[in-house]
Amino acid sequence: MKRLAISLLFFVLFLFVSRLDAGGLTVQLGGEYNDVTFVGAIYRWDLDGLPKQADGSVRVAKERAEAPKINEPWTDFRAANKGNGKWVIESILPGVYDLIIIKGGSKQRFEGWRYAPVLDFEEFFPPDAEVLCDRDNDGKKETVQDEENRKWVDKTIRESKHYENKVIPLYIGGSYKKGQVRPKQIRALVMLLRDIQTTLDQNSATLRFEIWQFEDRSGGYVKQKRTHVLHRIIMPRDELRQWVWLWDPALGNISIGKSEQKTIEYKIPDPADTTLQGLLPY
Repeated sequence: MKRLAISLLFFVLFLFVSRLDAGGLTVQLGGEYNDVTFVGAIYRWDLDGLPKQADGSVRVAKERAEAPKINEPWTDFRAANKGNGKWVIESILPGVYDLIIIKGGSKQRFEGWRYAPVLDFEEFFPPDAEVLCDRDNDGKKETVQDEENRKWVDKTIRESKHYENKVIPLYIGGSYKKGQVRPKQIRALVMLLRDIQTTLDQNSATLRFEIWQFEDRSGGYVKQKRTHVLHRIIMPRDELRQWVWLWDPALGNISIGKSEQKTIEYKIPDPADTTLQGLLPY
């Protein structure tokens, strides 16, 4: 009991000190924002790449009955609608966040991410990371796209066998160090969808988004068995097929410093006219 009491005391003190350092976040929307019903910020990992919440507690998976809905996501902080496309989180703890924006009436969801390390204590990649390498060009080193290894990872993911009948790499990024022949690591944001009927379940679909990691091993890449699950959704298949769920690098890797007041401007994209990747109605 004494040990429990001490632990609770330290946790309360942590929350108190953290609140003193809290900042604020304003998200100013542009474009077609009138039917936006939700804007929130999610803290997925701590500095070491371990699944945590903004208050330092461990982020754990919930039971199926408590699983988040596509239009009601778990976030650490939810913004208030101030009108005219302005959404405000008055108090937000310091950290790095991804934003989630939902247009409930239009069944559209836009979300950010960053490439967290699958193994602990490795570096993060920003969401706009590319697969790069350095090549000689008339005696000078040039940084270029490593299309060969990027295409290999893309093909490997698409051809992998899983419970889901659709496995699609949405974005692929790699580590970079000056002079590298190839990236040491390549990571991918992957969508896994099972929407085929089974004898036990006629009208349910499962949708997951994960971070996969590939390691350079003597000139060839090997996939790490561990992955990071960003979301796992179970819902009626016919309803899921009506949704847009696009991932945008502009909504990821949002850093909030101590007592910082930050404003993010974001124009809601038109799903029919965008290069953003994710789930589209089908």
